[in-house]
Amino acid sequence: MSMTVRRGRPPARPSTPRGAPATITVLAAYLAAAFLLLAIVFALRPAPGPAPAAPTWDYQRETLALEGGGALNAYARWALRATAAVTRGSIERQRDVHRLSPLDFLAGEDAARALAGWRERHRPPLEGVTLAAVCGLAAWGTLRRRPGRVWLVALLMLVGLTLLVTRPQSATALAARAGTAVPNLVQRAGASADPSPSVTAGPGAEAVQRTVAGRYWTAFVAEPLSRLQTGTTVLAGVPPAAKPGVLGALRARVTAVGDWAVGRRGPERAVIATLALAYVLPFALALVALAMLASCAQALVWLLALAGPVVVPLAVDPVRRRAVLRWWLVPLGAAVALLAVAALAALAVIRVAELTHAADAYMGMLLAGSTVPLLAAALAARRLTGRRRPARPRALPGRGSPRQRSRRPRAVAVRGGAA
Repeated sequence: MSMTVRRGRPPARPSTPRGAPATITVLAAYLAAAFLLLAIVFALRPAPGPAPAAPTWDYQRETLALEGGGALNAYARWALRATAAVTRGSIERQRDVHRLSPLDFLAGEDAARALAGWRERHRPPLEGVTLAAVCGLAAWGTLRRRPGRVWLVALLMLVGLTLLVTRPQSATALAARAGTAVPNLVQRAGASADPSPSVTAGPGAEAVQRTVAGRYWTAFVAEPLSRLQTGTTVLAGVPPAAKPGVLGALRARVTAVGDWAVGRRGPERAVIATLALAYVLPFALALVALAMLASCAQALVWLLALAGPVVVPLAVDPVRRRAVLRWWLVPLGAAVALLAVAALAALAVIRVAELTHAADAYMGMLLAGSTVPLLAAALAARRLTGRRRPARPRALPGRGSPRQRSRRPRAVAVRGGAA
């Protein structure tokens, strides 16, 4: 046994490759790219055509009519219309999430139609090139000496690309349906967990959404409108087509309702309209933000689903399997989960808004006619508790200011006998 001592630097260790980005980083980059693509497509094609026909709901039949002249009535009319516009916009953005995939609606359908026309015009050369490529890849994989799956991956990718070219409209429709099916499933699941019988009564996601949107509109628009017209919420639950008749009957029977209807309560109307606008604004902004997040997730799902026939064949090769998992499958699952979370959060926001409004109305009913006494009692209690506060402790000797310490008398003790 011999040992040899070598001088010099030790051999360098092999450098480890840098770690791949985390899933959150990849998802954030994909969402940013989807948002940028949506903004570019919307800027280039702001009006691709009329949206698919949707049924008319009750909130779309509402007539915002307020009589009365003067500055206060005009302001109340403007505030009510602003409240209705904000509420209607938040409802419609949520409706679009459940029935449209934004990227497919803005550019996917037209692109698929244009690709189908181009394929029909160039069918013979495309078929010849595809057959030649398939035969060449099959011959290369059969006759090559060194084993490998690169030829099989290329062949499967060619097959997937052929499917996308020959069936572009079906591919885009399936990808768009994947983006709208997730929020509909979440809404049906949320409706089954909601104890309210008005939500669970209607079958289907559209019936559930219609009921939820109707309750949201009634709480934040129909009730303030009824207060502005009659002073009470008696018209909130009346169908929009029957409200003029009911209002006319009330005006003929009750004098106070007539005063509210013709605009003699201008200050009260201004206060009610301002509070209604301030009440609905945060919930509407939250719903619009969630709709924007869901639209970005839908666009990402649409893009990744379209890329599936070309990307999935890469998983046949074990070397590229991890990359497919990291860059395609995990972001697709994360986008679907984000879309489900956005839909569930929108339901939660609407439910919280309804519960907050109901609690506020209940407290207002309990405290009706007793607001001033309660405020006076609260102020009196605060003043009494302020008087009974204990006095602040005096500063200890030696902790005062230098001037106070200089004023203190100094005691001198003399001990001992005669000097």
